[in-house]
Amino acid sequence: MIFQSIRWRILAWNFALLAATATVLLVAFYRHEMQARLQELDLRLRQEMTRGMGALNEVVPGVAGPRNPAPAVRPNGKAAARTDSPEQRATKAKAVLAEVVGTGVWLQVVDLEGKSLYRSTNAPTEAELITQALVELDAKTDDTPARPQDLMVSLSTHRVLLHRPPGRNLVMFGSPTLQLDAALTNLARSLTFAGFAIVFVGCGIGWVLAGRSLWPIDRIAADAEGIAAGDFGRKIDVEETESELGRLAVVLNDTFAKMNAARDRITQFTADASHELRTPLTVILSDSQGALRHERTPEEYRTALETIKQSALRMKAISDGLLELAQADGGAPPSQDDCDLADLADESVALLARLAQEHGAHLVAKLDGAPVKGDAGRLGRVVLNLVINAILHNETGVTVTVTTGIEGAFACLTVTDDGRGISLENLDKIFERFRRVDPTRSRHTGGAGLGLAIVKQTVEAHGGTIAVESKVGQGTTFKIKLPTASA
Repeated sequence: MIFQSIRWRILAWNFALLAATATVLLVAFYRHEMQARLQELDLRLRQEMTRGMGALNEVVPGVAGPRNPAPAVRPNGKAAARTDSPEQRATKAKAVLAEVVGTGVWLQVVDLEGKSLYRSTNAPTEAELITQALVELDAKTDDTPARPQDLMVSLSTHRVLLHRPPGRNLVMFGSPTLQLDAALTNLARSLTFAGFAIVFVGCGIGWVLAGRSLWPIDRIAADAEGIAAGDFGRKIDVEETESELGRLAVVLNDTFAKMNAARDRITQFTADASHELRTPLTVILSDSQGALRHERTPEEYRTALETIKQSALRMKAISDGLLELAQADGGAPPSQDDCDLADLADESVALLARLAQEHGAHLVAKLDGAPVKGDAGRLGRVVLNLVINAILHNETGVTVTVTTGIEGAFACLTVTDDGRGISLENLDKIFERFRRVDPTRSRHTGGAGLGLAIVKQTVEAHGGTIAVESKVGQGTTFKIKLPTASA
């Protein structure tokens, strides 16, 4: 779907936000403009009502309510007699009403039964207009107000000021709203077009900005696709490491680097495993085929079988080591049994006493209690591997010291020898699988280069650390730290 694209999602949100904002602002502007124009029209109607009511009362006597006409007042404060005749006052009143009509305002006087008492020449003739006015009046005014009341209403195509003087009459001052409605319609149309233009331009700008913002993602995706296609040496360009995308690129580069390193290790591991297994298999096939090719003496058969046995044992050791590493790689946590590194070290020293004697090595044990929780069998093999390496990979007369104890919150195991040591360039590689510092010696002793890899993986699976220090000609020290049983 189209909205699975981030760019289209951003554009959709941008469109919705722009449309909502433009709608609210333009509707508010339209309503403000409409109210302003209506207020302007209402003000004009009130002004014409103020000017025309006195004149209208002369033309339609009593329309302003039952009251006595106020006598003229002289400057000395005494009442003065009127000098103009009723005809003259009527003529003046009609002239005033003509001026009112000339402004576009119409006026009409009706009684509460709807009978017309006076109507200007420009007043509408629709009977329903009077009916609507009377309905509005009944809904919002009293029947017989004590004081004049005004009510501004919008009737069909007219804006009307309903003036209710005391009595039974209703005076309407109105103005057609056709021009106003047309102007408001044009305004609404213009604002609608403006709104569409704003949204269209805003979406265009949003599309461009979204494209510029997402361009680094497209570049990262292209680089990642290249790496996935096999260009493992390729890296994602990092322009702005402080931005979110820059940090993402850094993380991806680091991830791909680790994946490439893991791939290289797997490739090397596969090659090394094949090589290690191929050697004993070649021996087995060669000796078995040689034994079957022609008759041999019992002693020759025994020798061939012994060689085949040793090769099979070598293959078994390799397969057992690979199986243990594979199980550990699977992430299964070790068991949490109560055990003590001192007891495990004591057992290992006892088991290897004869091997040490055969190779002229001296075993020294300095064991203090070091309780831990873990898989006693796997931890025991850790001690065995370290001590066996120290015995087999050194010259005759080497002294191997095994020490256990507590240091703070950690149980510690240390295996130290005073043998030949390990060079600095090989020290960081000894825990790699199938890694041999001296391949010739390792093959002679039957080692496949998996022992220290298993040791490191077992220690880390138990939440511990292993460190090694060595100097050529002075010896090597392996130190393991594991959380104590009470930690």
